[in-house]
Amino acid sequence: MDSNPVLDKMKRGEATIGTWSTTGDPSVIEVLTHMTDLDWITVDFEHNAIDVSTAVNCLRASQGSGIPMFARVPYGDKVWIKRILDIGFMGIVVPDVKNAEQALIAVQAAKYAPDGLRGIGSARGQISYGPGFYEKANEMTLVVIMIEDPVAVDQIDEIMAVPGVDVCFIGPNDLAQTLGVPIGLDNKHPDHIAAVQKVVDAGKRHGVFTGAHTASGEEASRRIKQGMQWFPISSDAGLLKMGVEGQLASVKAGLEGQLDDDGEDGGTFY
Repeated sequence: MDSNPVLDKMKRGEATIGTWSTTGDPSVIEVLTHMTDLDWITVDFEHNAIDVSTAVNCLRASQGSGIPMFARVPYGDKVWIKRILDIGFMGIVVPDVKNAEQALIAVQAAKYAPDGLRGIGSARGQISYGPGFYEKANEMTLVVIMIEDPVAVDQIDEIMAVPGVDVCFIGPNDLAQTLGVPIGLDNKHPDHIAAVQKVVDAGKRHGVFTGAHTASGEEASRRIKQGMQWFPISSDAGLLKMGVEGQLASVKAGLEGQLDDDGEDGGTFY
């Protein structure tokens, strides 16, 4: 792979849809990357019991699928970023970036010289991406900055002006919490809506892609119309829950005579 297909797609003006992996389970990653049309998966190290030795098996499970794997690091630490990228992730998601200085630290940790300060030593990067890895890594590596605080919203133009910031991604719950409004992914509070729109508008001015964590495909479609291009729908655990609940609801509806004899059976993949 010589380029990042997610970056390529967004540069063509298209939206990309992924999901979060909160389980960090390689079998789940294998199904999601080889048997769905998701554009990418992000493994979430920030809030979950996932370590680097587990995550490398997630990368192996996705191999050959062509679907990029990204990782949300616990915080914008250069050692975390280096280790995550060195094992083969194609991009990072950095939580709670409040200003341009923090954004620059993240970019420099993710990029090799002359664009950054990342140290040389990714044996697995060379295995995964082939000859010339170091020469193409900077162009391939996606840097996603999370906007989760009104302080960051107020400085969004400065953050987006940092070279190497590819996506400004809104964490709706943390943004709601710091705004002092009720939490919720598809947040309808006027202050939350205004803050999100300010980020989207800035993205259009600066040529920086934007996104937000979405709760459903329906919300994702609205975000696309709003101008966003990078967002997850729920998570692997959340999608599992929704799938089970949907099938149980179908059973109940069928028993109540609301489905005909040819109702969907959920497919034949077990």
